[in-house]
Amino acid sequence: MSEDHHPSPVDLPGGPDFHGRPLRWATIAIAVATLFLGLFNATAINGWAVELAPTPLSARIVAATEAWEETTEAIGIAAPRAWLHARWKALQTARFKGQEKAE
Repeated sequence: MSEDHHPSPVDLPGGPDFHGRPLRWATIAIAVATLFLGLFNATAINGWAVELAPTPLSARIVAATEAWEETTEAIGIAAPRAWLHARWKALQTARFKGQEKAE
């Protein structure tokens, strides 16, 4: 250990491990997040797809995302997102006492 290195206030066994594991961890975290969002937020994926420039490829993407969104709704995994979205919209319309409703 060099003199200019500041030791940790907590003694941990071994030194830092920089043998590819941080990249592996980040890759796995991104893959899990992507899978989670793909499963539970199909509405956002469809929203992205419908904003693509109209081409034959984007039309197929939109059809696939609409089918996936319908599937997630049919099997019930879209319910938590729908519930949270409804609560968010209710909070957006909430007003303080005496505040006029935005038109």
